[in-house]
Amino acid sequence: MKRASSLATALFGIGLAIGIHPLAALATGTTAGTTISNTATATYSDGTNTYNSQSNTVTTTVQNAPALTIAPTQATPGANTVSPGGSMTDTYTLTNTGNSSGYFQLTGTLGTNDGVTAGQASFTQFVVNAGSGNQTFSTIAAVNTYLATGNAGGPFLAAVSGTITVGVQYTANSGASGTITTLLTPDIVYPAGSGTSLQTSSTVVGQYSDPVSLDARVDVQKTAVVGGTVAAPTVTYTVRFANGGARDLSAVFKNALPGGNAATYDSSCTNSTACGVVFTDKIPSFNSTQLTLNGTPSISGATGTVIYSTDGTTWTTTATGAVYVGVFLPATSITGAGLTTFAPNSNTTSQGNVPSANAALTLTFTINGSTATGAANASAITNIANSIFADQSGYIEGPGITYQSVTNGSSATTTNTAPAIANTTGTLAGSAQVTSAASPTNAALLNGTYNVGTTTAYPGATGPDGTTATDFTALSYTNGNALLSAVNGANVTVPASAAAATFTNSLQNNGNKDDTFTLTAATGTGLTALPTGWTVTFQSAGQVAAGSCAAVTAGTTITTVCVTSGATQTYKVVFTPPASATTFTSFTGYGDAITATSANNTSMTNLTTDEIYVGGFVKLSKTVAVATAQPCATAATFTTGAPNVSPGDCVKYVVSYANVVPGQGSGANNQTLSAASLVITEDGTATGGTQVAYTNNWATYTNGLYNAPVDTNSGVFVYSPTAGTAAASTKFTDTVSSLAAGTSGSVTFLCQVK
Repeated sequence: MKRASSLATALFGIGLAIGIHPLAALATGTTAGTTISNTATATYSDGTNTYNSQSNTVTTTVQNAPALTIAPTQATPGANTVSPGGSMTDTYTLTNTGNSSGYFQLTGTLGTNDGVTAGQASFTQFVVNAGSGNQTFSTIAAVNTYLATGNAGGPFLAAVSGTITVGVQYTANSGASGTITTLLTPDIVYPAGSGTSLQTSSTVVGQYSDPVSLDARVDVQKTAVVGGTVAAPTVTYTVRFANGGARDLSAVFKNALPGGNAATYDSSCTNSTACGVVFTDKIPSFNSTQLTLNGTPSISGATGTVIYSTDGTTWTTTATGAVYVGVFLPATSITGAGLTTFAPNSNTTSQGNVPSANAALTLTFTINGSTATGAANASAITNIANSIFADQSGYIEGPGITYQSVTNGSSATTTNTAPAIANTTGTLAGSAQVTSAASPTNAALLNGTYNVGTTTAYPGATGPDGTTATDFTALSYTNGNALLSAVNGANVTVPASAAAATFTNSLQNNGNKDDTFTLTAATGTGLTALPTGWTVTFQSAGQVAAGSCAAVTAGTTITTVCVTSGATQTYKVVFTPPASATTFTSFTGYGDAITATSANNTSMTNLTTDEIYVGGFVKLSKTVAVATAQPCATAATFTTGAPNVSPGDCVKYVVSYANVVPGQGSGANNQTLSAASLVITEDGTATGGTQVAYTNNWATYTNGLYNAPVDTNSGVFVYSPTAGTAAASTKFTDTVSSLAAGTSGSVTFLCQVK
């Protein structure tokens, strides 16, 4: 008891001493280089005396953990309003939030990660203040060299929570609009120290999104509505234009406007040089076929003239053969002299967003669509509307025209403005793009067979009744050649964990739009359902990406197949047996009808059937008939199935053979099974049977063959033991060269009972 008390006293006196030198309690973390020491002490008693005990001291050193913040951040960008042609410095504050002193560095490339990264502006320089006043540098490398070595040969070290500033200085283009984006992507480096190693932080990204006080800017929005019928499709385009800037549009000198004999160019000019503004639109093509106008375009809003061109160079007011359609607005229709048409709306609109209520001009026209394959795909055709106008800074602007490169004056020509008209396949500033179908959707499909041997797809295969709803593929299931024998009237057992049966089918998309077909399986008409435990699944046969269809690796389990318009794609159907044994009836078709359903129109379906025959597909049947009291020489009346015979009676045996797989019938390209080199053996003394035992003894109790057997398919006979002679033979073979699916025959022979 006393011993326990002493132990308790000793244990109760244990203490722990942790030393941190020097003591630091910072929100940013323990200072790098700090030594953390740990010594344990204890007191205990022997009942009379009190003792002290002290452990050895262990120490650890806090390592560099560099970190920084930047303001403003990319998540919450700063914003400095800049005027066209003006200069701006976006100043970023970098703060050391780690646990030691370090120096900042810029990362990435100029124009991508640092400096001006978007918008109409030119980078000028970086302005760095690391504690020695503002210093300017034109490259990232120069900034980094200064910060790392510019402090009397050493780095400008920022203490914990210390800051520096880095400015991105730029000049906005004259007449710039929209937003100018600058980025700064720094990190911080902590040099190695006593017990610490050099470490570099992760980068942070700061951003300014500077709005520009706008000049004139043409915003365009284009919509497309597919109409008509599949046989006569149409697409109606509505193009809305507005001045989304803060200043009026200016008329373009007429010598820079698209040429031709559009007489209104001159008659509507307010003076001998200033002419107007032009909007153009090329009628799209589909599959290299030029589509055409349907009816007469219309305009609303500003007063102008619809103009046309067959080549994009010469413009007239005649629509015949037009490949381009456009609108000419004379100077008298543009804001000025008391007009409000095309008044600037100061960003109420934007590129691609011109609500009808804000449109200064609306152009509407209809084209004839396409009846070609793929015409109903959502991305079948792309159409772009362009504009040619002048800003208040004295330049001609438009998509494809280098910004502020063409002065709006007598020196400008149509060569300068031609790029805007030629912008027919891309989205450039000042244009509006719309992608649409060129026809209403017409869903159609065929789900058919595939010949593995010739690698030929037959999606349009027709079944025995001549329709595409009854085509089929038949396979002989042998479980790896383990099941090659079947007996008429007996069952065939498929062992446990047997092999799967795999079919290849083909799908064809006859619709005018890429489609995804859902596959389902159900017991086929006229077939027996697969035994319990067998499953039916689908696998991809492998396909590459095309149209709106993604690539799929062969063997991938699927429930749908994507097929581009007009294309054919194969897929696999897998019949998988269960882990337990199953029983099949000989010479019976088992399987499922596979239905494909269109996603574009779920009422559109087509099916093909996959079926298996277990153990073989040529069925033998045998009948016996007796000519009672009639020798074979004179036998005339035979009774089929007579159970008894008498000595001297003539016996007639008929062996019927049939390929139980359905034939083509009125159809074509069904994948059937054909038997080659069918050899029927009649041996009067044979015994055997792989599933049902048998013993033949007709050779013992008859005089052998009475005469030559007869085969309805002209089979070739070989006799024994009387080679070459039928009479008295007790064994013969009948060889039929081939037996096609759905066909049959028989061999008949006579024997006289001894």
